[in-house]
Amino acid sequence: MRRLTKAGSRWLAACGAVFAAGCAADRVAIPNGHLPPPTGLIDGRTSAALSVGPSHAAVSPPAPPDPAKKPAFDLPPNLPGAGIAPVVFPRFDPNTPAAERDRLVKEAYPALTPVAATLPAAGPPQSLADLTQLARTNSPAVRQAQADADAAYGQVVQAGLHPNPTVGYQADQVQPSLRIPPRATFSGAGQQGGYVNQLIKTAGKLTLAQQVAGYDYVNALVAVRKAEVDVTAAVRAAYFNALVAQEGVRVNALLAELAGEVYGLQLKRVAGGAAAGYEPLLLYAQAVQARTAVAQAEAAYKAAWRQLAAAVGQPDLPQSSLAGRADATPPAFDPAALKARVTEEHTDVLTARNAIAQAQRNLVLQRKLRVPDLLTNTYQQYDNAAQTYQFGVQLGVTLPVSDRNQGNIRTAQAKVASTGHQLESTQNALAGRLAEAVGRYEATTAAAANYRDKIIPSQTQAYRALVIQFQGDPAVAFNDIVVAQQNVAQSLQAYLTALSGQWQAVVDVATVGQLDDLFSTPSPPAPLVK
Repeated sequence: MRRLTKAGSRWLAACGAVFAAGCAADRVAIPNGHLPPPTGLIDGRTSAALSVGPSHAAVSPPAPPDPAKKPAFDLPPNLPGAGIAPVVFPRFDPNTPAAERDRLVKEAYPALTPVAATLPAAGPPQSLADLTQLARTNSPAVRQAQADADAAYGQVVQAGLHPNPTVGYQADQVQPSLRIPPRATFSGAGQQGGYVNQLIKTAGKLTLAQQVAGYDYVNALVAVRKAEVDVTAAVRAAYFNALVAQEGVRVNALLAELAGEVYGLQLKRVAGGAAAGYEPLLLYAQAVQARTAVAQAEAAYKAAWRQLAAAVGQPDLPQSSLAGRADATPPAFDPAALKARVTEEHTDVLTARNAIAQAQRNLVLQRKLRVPDLLTNTYQQYDNAAQTYQFGVQLGVTLPVSDRNQGNIRTAQAKVASTGHQLESTQNALAGRLAEAVGRYEATTAAAANYRDKIIPSQTQAYRALVIQFQGDPAVAFNDIVVAQQNVAQSLQAYLTALSGQWQAVVDVATVGQLDDLFSTPSPPAPLVK
């Protein structure tokens, strides 16, 4: 009896501990997580900085003139740049030597800064295949998908495990005051021993549950492939963006040099008396705009390289040259073959088909769940009064009287129908994406080909013919040559834009088609018409 009393006191102590813990439940334990730093004054310094303009803009513009005395076509005084002092055109004596004329002109007009375009550092060029392989090795998205697949496999293992048995201690017919004989100590202890409970799953439910979970694992493997495709698409898009941006730096640098030559030639014409004093200023502004285009192209190239490095998974990857040409012939796609491939082999289609198979197996499982599982209980104990060992067995099942899993079966049936419709919707959506990408591919490749093969060559021929005619025909104005040069420059800029759109469309088509190679067969590059 002494032992039973100690056990009872322990039970009472445990109940008291549980009660005390429940009373203290209002004290919430917050984990030591990661929080953002506290915010300060929002845009306080920004507001002050925005109230101050650049140094040249701080000068107050001249007072507005009397409207009655305002010159015709004069700019409004508050217009940016209107406060600049007028240029003093050089005046020449008929006997002024040519060298002196040139010096006076150069002093009167602003000088251009040299064109110094920053190109990639020399070194072994990196190909698209090298960058893609590097990205797949370093991509956290691919590693995350692989980890998710491992997690899904763990669920497959877990779904097929049998329930664990329950073991415990039991006591029956305990009578603490019973004394047989009078001085006996344990005659009232009753029957004491242990028991084992085991739930036995029937009708192959564990196998079916493992199959249902197995489709999640299969789809996780499909997701690994999709992650690799997405990483490849990001690298391809960034690669061609950087390739076209690199070509843009080179083309804009050449155009800036040409604009500077035209400006210098116009200064010589002013010195020779063949041009008015204001004409070089117009060309100077165009030359500065051309240099601005170089700076913008360099910034675009640097940003494109940083995007490429991020897509590869190495944001600090140093700049290097890229293998390939922006003006290479694009791949030829077969829309019909691509559509057949997309609607049958795309990862979204595979995922939808696995969902259908999973829903079908789950329907079988839900129907099998109506079959009761077997509940077993065995015990062995010692009867202290009779001083004998005894054992017992209990077998039982849950009677499916009201709950026959009707709701889950109906849900599973609807899920089978839903996944079937989802497959059709997925195929239709992919077909639409492919149609849009192919249409854009056809439009941009046609535009790039027209600029490369027709527009730029014709503009170049017209410009060169105009230069030859200008040298021998006084009727041809110098401004005609300037306009022709601008037309060539605009055509080249439009060609670069078309190339960028073309390669983006190529990447989009290959992404929807999930192609491992853009080109089925190598194609020779087409030279860029200068």
